[in-house]
Amino acid sequence: MHRWINRAAVLGVGVRFPLVLLALATLMSGCQSTITQDDPMAGLRCWAFRDEASITREQVDYIQDRSDKGNLKCKIMLGNLYERGHGVSRDIPKAKALYQAVADVDEQAYLFLADLAQSGLDGPPDYVKARQFYRRAAAIKDSASAELGLAKLMEEGKGGPQDQQGALALYLSATRSSFGEAWDGIQRLRARGVTLSAEQEQRYNQVWVGTAQNRLKRRMWRVQDEVSAVFKPGPEARHVIVKVQYQQGSALPQLSIEHGSGDSAMDQAVLKGLGEYRFEGEPLLPPGRKTWEVLADVYLKSR
Repeated sequence: MHRWINRAAVLGVGVRFPLVLLALATLMSGCQSTITQDDPMAGLRCWAFRDEASITREQVDYIQDRSDKGNLKCKIMLGNLYERGHGVSRDIPKAKALYQAVADVDEQAYLFLADLAQSGLDGPPDYVKARQFYRRAAAIKDSASAELGLAKLMEEGKGGPQDQQGALALYLSATRSSFGEAWDGIQRLRARGVTLSAEQEQRYNQVWVGTAQNRLKRRMWRVQDEVSAVFKPGPEARHVIVKVQYQQGSALPQLSIEHGSGDSAMDQAVLKGLGEYRFEGEPLLPPGRKTWEVLADVYLKSR
């Protein structure tokens, strides 16, 4: 176990540290005995099959069958197989036709049409169409991939006028962590002098804080298990409260013990384990402030 001790919101945003539970859906690997005619997981299964490095004939037939029966996700995945030539012979016209058939009832297919339009696989890249398709797909809630694709075209002025402020807004909407393509896009535009509004700065810092929390949480879990296994502290929980501080311009955290376990060797083992943590990206600190910090309470006990 471990918990966060929430300090003041030093970034000027309401910083909370919720416990996020990720529900992991079971993806069957393709045993025939688990595939029924009335498969409620068909869309998810087709997606999982599509991403396998080596797809079997049986899996391709399953995607084809569910596509023929009207499952929209499976129809999109079948189109993607034809686009990539994955498990089937590459057939771009067939892939495009499948995407277009789905787009009439599910705008998510416009994301695949947009990618295809700018890929050059269906003739010369058509950035005008790509913009139009990405914009349609971006109208769907949580369509980060479409927002990212549209932002890149707007940043580069492809398929329409260059709009760096608009691209920044899309990158910011698409980013889920303080690393990756969307975050990198924000940094490029900021380096060119494109500024964020106060509301955008708040969103930016919320993403950074969330990333710092989640990455540090995973590091704490590992330290908790490793230190508990070595020191065997017993069934009664013991905890070490560590101040984890970000200093402007450095990914390396500054660590200090705020409350020890009563065993200095155990405390030092916790510090050493947390010392492998690194911050990703940089927050926008208020004027005059160069640090951000949080207290992490690591519980240690024998299993």
